[in-house]
Parts: sequence; C-alpha cells; structure tokens
Amino acid sequence: MTNILRIDTSARTGISGIHPHGSLSRRLTELFINTWNEIDSSIQIKVRDVGANPPPLIDEEWIVSEFGYAESPEKAQQRLQFSDELIDELNWADIIVLGVPMYNFGPPAHLKAYIDNVVRMNKTYKYDSSKAQPYIGLLDHEKPVILLSARGGHDFDSANTPFANHVEPSIKTAFNFMGLEKFHEIAIEYQEYGGDLLQKSIADAELKTTALVHKLQQQFDKKRNRAVSR
Repeated sequence: MTNILRIDTSARTGISGIHPHGSLSRRLTELFINTWNEIDSSIQIKVRDVGANPPPLIDEEWIVSEFGYAESPEKAQQRLQFSDELIDELNWADIIVLGVPMYNFGPPAHLKAYIDNVVRMNKTYKYDSSKAQPYIGLLDHEKPVILLSARGGHDFDSANTPFANHVEPSIKTAFNFMGLEKFHEIAIEYQEYGGDLLQKSIADAELKTTALVHKLQQQFDKKRNRAVSR
C-alpha cells in the first residue's frame, strides 16, 4: 500500500479540461492520482487543498508558541495544532504530489503560508551547532516530491529566460531544508498563448506525468518485494 499526499495550491478550484477556467496544475495532480489508482487501487490518498482553503499566516502568537514562550504548554499546543496536523501528513506520505501554478514568477502565497506552517524546529528540521552545516532535515530523504506546475509564459527553465522562475527553486529549497531530496518536475507552459502551443505543452506534460507514475510505481513494487524477501 502506498500513501500519497496530494497538495493543490491553485486558486482555481476546477480542473482544466473538465471545468470552465479550470486549473492546469490540478489537471496534472488529478492525472497522477488517477493513473496510479488504475495500477494500484490499494493506495491511500490524502488531499490538502491549500488553494481552496489557505492555511493561516503565522503571527506573533504562532512564533511565541513555536519557540517555547507561550503562556502555557496547553496554549502553545492549541496554536500549533494545525501545523502539527500538516507535519503529520508529510510524515504519513510515501509520495508528495504538489500542484503549483506560477503567479508572478513565484508560487502562490497560499503555498508560502503552508511552508511557513511546516518548517518547524525539531519537527521537520533540527539544529546542531557542532556541524559545519548545522541544519539537518528530519523528513525521509528517500520520499519523492512530485512538482507539477503550470506557467503562463514559456522557457522559464532556459538559461536565457528574461524573467527568472522562482517556483520550483523556492519550493525545492524549503523542502530540501526539511530533508526531502528526490524531486521530479513537470510543467505546462504557454497558457497565456493558448492554441496549439498550449495544447502541445499539455499533451507533453500529461505523457511525462503518466510515464513518471509507471516508473515510480515499479520502484515502489521493487522496494516492497525486497522488504518481503528479507
């Protein structure tokens, strides 16, 4: 059995190709889950829709609670309860599937709020001053993170792009800080152009997504078989 955490961050709640003005990133996360389910219907799925239900922004009370200065342990626990829930989901998952559109060259603010809620000392990382690199991620280094993105323009991964892509780099930095190292990236581009360019980009991204599901599913099967053979 494989546990998959699906995190959608688009403010568009519909799915492209199904709903008017639907989200392209949700189209890819939906395809990923449906394809895996066709291969292995025993998967367990949790959906965290931060696009439709944005996490609360961290505030002074959150910071005071996180660093041990709350009026009481009970009050700190109450303020950090939602954060603990998000972190529990990250630990539960065997695979994290993240759908994220590009908003003005970066990820949606909803996702930044999510990240701020899950980067926690001694929960998702620890600090060891005796080491040259003192920050140590606590999440499973082998856990794959699938970044499925959608962009209005194109060629954002090119060295010659006039405007930098801050979506995948910022996500990978934060998730790597928490210990996650295995990233797979697929993007749809040309949304602002539409027409054949967009349709080709969608088709290419869907083919890559389907192929990635099959590849990962085979890897997980081999890992389970090795565990049983021991």
